[in-house]
Amino acid sequence: MTTDPRAKPSYRIADDPEQTALEAKRLEALTASRDPATFELLEARGIGPGWRCLEVGAGSGTVARFMGERVGNGGSVRSIDVDTRFHCEVGSNVDVVELDVVDADLGHAEFDLVHARAFLQHVEQREAILDHMVEALRPGGWIVVQDSDWTLFLEQELPEPFRRLVQLSMQGTRTRHGWDPHVGGRLLHMLRARDLIDVDSRGIVTTMHGCTPSAEWYVGGLARAKSVHVGENDMSESEFDAAIAQARSPDFAALSPISMAAWGRR
Repeated sequence: MTTDPRAKPSYRIADDPEQTALEAKRLEALTASRDPATFELLEARGIGPGWRCLEVGAGSGTVARFMGERVGNGGSVRSIDVDTRFHCEVGSNVDVVELDVVDADLGHAEFDLVHARAFLQHVEQREAILDHMVEALRPGGWIVVQDSDWTLFLEQELPEPFRRLVQLSMQGTRTRHGWDPHVGGRLLHMLRARDLIDVDSRGIVTTMHGCTPSAEWYVGGLARAKSVHVGENDMSESEFDAAIAQARSPDFAALSPISMAAWGRR
């Protein structure tokens, strides 16, 4: 998300070259950590040749690329994000569209599979967007949503000043952008409330190790917001640097937030 605290809430990263490079690295860590579980979820739903798929909040585009490989030339994938600068190269059956999902019509009864990962927690209009995602499914089509629940992460022991940086970051993101750290824990009930069938869910907790993608997908985002926390005098520059150094130490280990997934069929 934008790191300008005065900016209109947006899921788009600032155009500053340094910010762009940092976000690209963070997304690399996120895909390395999360893609295997996501691919397993989609394969379990039966994704295959001829399917029409929609990827919402595509990020680096690796999930859309995977979908394109699975559906083949007889299928298609629409991959949408408010910011497509980080999208990887994809096959000719994947249509990459820069689109603000908040204001978009996602279609009606068009897709065999609709997927979103690490997206709903970041948008205040998540209930309306989820309605649109369900509306975009054809009868019998699957929706798969993945988001985090940060309850466990926040309750564990974390070193100072890293804990303080985490708390400041979460408070600021909630205030400025409507981020919700507990969406993951509500996904099952959000889908059940929409009259879907075969609704189920699962959660995964892993260890976040310093200097590895398992932690860097999150720590990289904190590091990218240095100008916000230091500029607003939340922390001194030395405190901020010490907090990031703690989380990037090879000795750092913490339980991840719960990576929740829920799915259902229209």
